[in-house]
Amino acid sequence: METLKKAWNWLLGKTTIDEKIKETAAEIKKEVAEVKVAVAEAKVAVKKVVKEASDVANVVEKAAPKKKRYYPKKKAATAKAEPKAAAKK
Repeated sequence: METLKKAWNWLLGKTTIDEKIKETAAEIKKEVAEVKVAVAEAKVAVKKVVKEASDVANVVEKAAPKKKRYYPKKKAATAKAEPKAAAKK
């Protein structure tokens, strides 16, 4: 009788382990499905951000001021220019 009890407990122990494994596998499958959905949503969001960023980059490029040429400063006014300025007054 004692051997039968030990065998029953052993079998019962194996059954609960199998049930736990099945439950864990089911939970993992659910979590994997949720992660796949989250990754798909993130992928769409990243595409939107990339598109908006490229739009902003295009606007910045168009709005940037054009490069100016370097023109050396003109020489200071000479003494000849002062009498003309005085004559205009």
